[in-house]
Amino acid sequence: MKNRNRAFTIVELMVTVSIIALLIGLLLPGLGMVRANARATKSQSNLRQWGLGTIAWAGIHDEQLPWEGLKDGNDMGTNLAQPKYWANAIPPMVGQRPYSEVSNQAFQEQRNVEVSGDAESIFLDPSARPQSEEPWGFGAPGAGGVRRQFYFNYVPNSQLNNTMLKDANLSDFTPDRAMRLAQIQYAEKTILMLEMRANQNELDAQDPHYGRDLNRHRSDWKRFTARHFKGGHMMFADGHVAWMLNEEATTNSQGNRDPAFVGGDWNTPKVIWDPLGPATDE
Repeated sequence: MKNRNRAFTIVELMVTVSIIALLIGLLLPGLGMVRANARATKSQSNLRQWGLGTIAWAGIHDEQLPWEGLKDGNDMGTNLAQPKYWANAIPPMVGQRPYSEVSNQAFQEQRNVEVSGDAESIFLDPSARPQSEEPWGFGAPGAGGVRRQFYFNYVPNSQLNNTMLKDANLSDFTPDRAMRLAQIQYAEKTILMLEMRANQNELDAQDPHYGRDLNRHRSDWKRFTARHFKGGHMMFADGHVAWMLNEEATTNSQGNRDPAFVGGDWNTPKVIWDPLGPATDE
């Protein structure tokens, strides 16, 4: 008597499908973690490039750091016209174009500047999800209705020059009077650049910094990211890059996260925002 080929029963098929579904369910979170780690590693690499470029630029400019630029996004035209502006000065040190060229080319072609972190640009983090599909605009629109634009995921520490400019009675518009590396006593703790939030929803809606305007090209703890495992990366004055939890970076030396906390100093034993004086929420 010949053996017949035995077919799967409905029950056996259902069990097999269930086992496969279970295995996929166990595998997907692991794959997601691998991707998240890869994006975080790329982000760290980008900031290291900024560190190399910053130190190289300072090395040929008498230890002076590049100009951080005027704070208001509407002043970006003034910033990009300055060769000492950080987004123009540092990229050529690591083989990339000044941002003035990036912005001007997009404007001439009447298209948006790149916002995808998949692009090979040290300005962009692969984990960042923009607040809007349209980057931050400034100036009058061109023939196609597109304004000049900018979009950064990595920005300078906006507190770095505060005490220096205040003590010298100087305004923000002082491209020739930026901090020098030799003035920074604790280089391993003093922040030069950081990852800025790209989207309000990187934070919980109840967070004291949730509603901050993200139309910026420089930042401090108030706009620090939380997209990499609830934190982000910082580049320090000695060139090294480190990850920090958002909640830790946004807690002052008195142990408070409230922006209205009277006398709060966000210089802490771990991080220094202003190397010459207290870092306050002003």
